[in-house]
Amino acid sequence: MLKTTIGLDWDYVPIKTAKKRMKQIEKELNCQSILYKTKRGVHLILIFNKFISKEKNFELREKYQDCPERIRRSLLRSETPGVPHDILFSIKNGHWRERIW
Repeated sequence: MLKTTIGLDWDYVPIKTAKKRMKQIEKELNCQSILYKTKRGVHLILIFNKFISKEKNFELREKYQDCPERIRRSLLRSETPGVPHDILFSIKNGHWRERIW
């Protein structure tokens, strides 16, 4: 079965708020998710059991408040064929993200 993931980067969002948003998104989109604590906030990875188009990916990222700068950079990356446009780093500047849910 084909799976698609969408990443959301929420800087300065408390974990309690992130968990509440996560549960709401899972219910609305009928998906699973993984939540990570980062140095400045959280990463939420949405996991779907279906294909999500690039256009729908950006639509959902905007709707669910992904970092605007990350969206801007992803749009630039999406113009280059074969280059992934939805990237979240596991490590950044020596800081590892930590899975919390």
